[in-house]
This record gives sequence, structure tokens and C-alpha cells, in this order.
Amino acid sequence: MSPSVIVNPTSGSPVPEGGVRVVLDGLSGKRVGFFSNNKPNAGVVLERIEELLHRRFGIIARRYLKPVPSIGAEASLLDEIRRECDAVVIAGFD
Repeated sequence: MSPSVIVNPTSGSPVPEGGVRVVLDGLSGKRVGFFSNNKPNAGVVLERIEELLHRRFGIIARRYLKPVPSIGAEASLLDEIRRECDAVVIAGFD
């Protein structure tokens, strides 16, 4: 698997420039993570996207949940996502 960079979308240290960008050759059979920040409706949106991507591309879905919306994800969770996924869909709504 190619190296990847996961960006934590919370305030804190700035994202380093020139990070690794991985371009997939398609979604067919890829492991796609669905990461909810646990805000209202985020899970609903992610479930629908997961359903559509599975139907169209046969993705292998993995779900992740950040327990507290206002606190950044733990580094261990981000590492787990990086190890287990080829791509990630992130949703958070107010």
C-alpha cells in the first residue's frame, strides 16, 4: 500500500506543505473508510454514500467514529484509518 497522509480537520498545528498525495486507479474493490465526527446527520450522510459506492464500485467499507465532535481525533484512530483504508470519506455537519 502506498504511504498516505491523514489530515486532522481541527484547529492546531498547521498542515505541512508538500504532503504525500495518493491517486487511486479507481474504487473497485478498494477499502474505503467512512469517518464521522459524530455531529447530527453525519452518520446518515455517510451511510448513504457508503451504500452508493458499494453498489457502484463494490467497495469494502470501514466505519470510524470520533466520539466527541469538538475534540480532535486521537492519533491512534488516525493511524488505524491510515493502515486499514485506501481512501476516506469524512463527514461532519452542524
